[in-house]
Parts: sequence; C-alpha cells; structure tokens
Amino acid sequence: MNLKKADYRNIIHFINGSLSDHKQIQPLFSEFFQFHHSLLWHADEKCDMHSLKFYNFSEQLILDYKETHNMNDVMHPKKHLSNLGGSKESVYLIGEMATPKQLLSSSYHKFIERHEIIDQMVMYLSTATAIYAGIGFVRFKGERVFTRNDKAVLQTLSTHMQHLVINSMRIKEIATVNVLVNSDAEPKTILSNRELEIYRLIVKGYSNIEIANQLFITVNTVKKHLRNMYEKKQVNNRTGLIYKLNNSAR
Repeated sequence: MNLKKADYRNIIHFINGSLSDHKQIQPLFSEFFQFHHSLLWHADEKCDMHSLKFYNFSEQLILDYKETHNMNDVMHPKKHLSNLGGSKESVYLIGEMATPKQLLSSSYHKFIERHEIIDQMVMYLSTATAIYAGIGFVRFKGERVFTRNDKAVLQTLSTHMQHLVINSMRIKEIATVNVLVNSDAEPKTILSNRELEIYRLIVKGYSNIEIANQLFITVNTVKKHLRNMYEKKQVNNRTGLIYKLNNSAR
C-alpha cells in the first residue's frame, strides 16, 4: 500500500522524536498517528510478557488484563510463535489472528465486551526464532477501527522500532549491571559475577533447577548463592531481592 505524503511526514517526525527520547514512544504514537491507547511489553525466552507499560487505559482495564486476561489475549506473543520465519510481516490486525467465530468463543471475548473494545492491532518485534518485545494498540467504542493504512504505517516503522527497543533494552541492562557491580558500593552489597548471572535468570522466572542446569552447577550451589544475595540485600525471598535491586538500578 502506498502511503500519503502526510504519513511519511509523520513517520519522520516520529523517528526524530523517538531518537531524542525512546521513553516517549507511546505519546508519539498518539500524537502523530492517533494511536491513543497502547501497551508496550517485553517477552522472555518462554514468550511470557513482562515490563508492561500501559498508555491511556483505565485502571480497571489494566487490573483485569494483568490479573485475568493476559494469557487469554488472542494477540499474546505465544499465539504468534508459529508464524515466525514464515511471514515477512510484523504487524497484525486482530482479524488476522482470530476469526470472528474464534474470537466470540474465546475467554478473551468477555474482556473485550466488558471494556467496549472494538479493535486491536499489534507489532511484534522478533528474530527468526523468538519474540523479544511488542506494542499493541486498542480502539474503543466511539472510535474508528484500524485501517490497512494504519497497519502500513506501523509496518514501515517496524525496522526502526526493532532497533529502538533493542537499544533501550541494552541501555537498561548496562545501567543495571553498573549498579549491581558498582565498585563504590559497600563490599557486602556487591554481587559477584556468579550472583549476577543467577539474578538475571531469577528475573526471567527460572526455577532453582533451571538455573542450575543453565549454569552447570548444583541446585545446592544455587541456593547458597541465593542465601548470600538475600543477606547482602537484607531480604528474605526472590520477590524482595528483585524489588530491592530494581529500585537501586533506577
């Protein structure tokens, strides 16, 4: 599909704005393309969504999605895994992911009805074998549905978004590592290289057995490192450890 001059002009403005500040991706989508409601997310090795950033949604919708309907979403990245490598597209309308009959019979339909959602569109950011992030857009009752032109705009931006998100993930990773191994910190609070490896896997949701297999160490060794990390950060469990380290990395 051939885009209009206005579309290309807005695409250029979006790229320039996002390069200046990658944290403004969602507001820029709203400003230049009228994609006013969006959800930016990352995905782990198991294709589970994390680091969800909701933009311009009600608190009730956010709670419902997080607590109940996340995995029911017909556009969840796990639903798209079978398409990787077989399609050159990275942007999909909801009608391309599920037929009206499939959508009507799905558990997700209750969520759509409750919040008066009339349309969805998603951009998957992926390699040939894995999805690492994405951004979904929603339209509600009283708004227009997404068009083929909307999809074409996103498809044009997909390469830029891939580079932008990967770069932002690397920046966050570097910032976290710098804090966790900061030489100016008290000796007892510094994580060793092995502890840092274990922490990275904890954040991804790995169990003690999975961590042991990944790092070729015993489960008891994993537990020993965890106890040391808990003591250093003065916490009692994984949740407390992640919370403490995430806050220190901001």
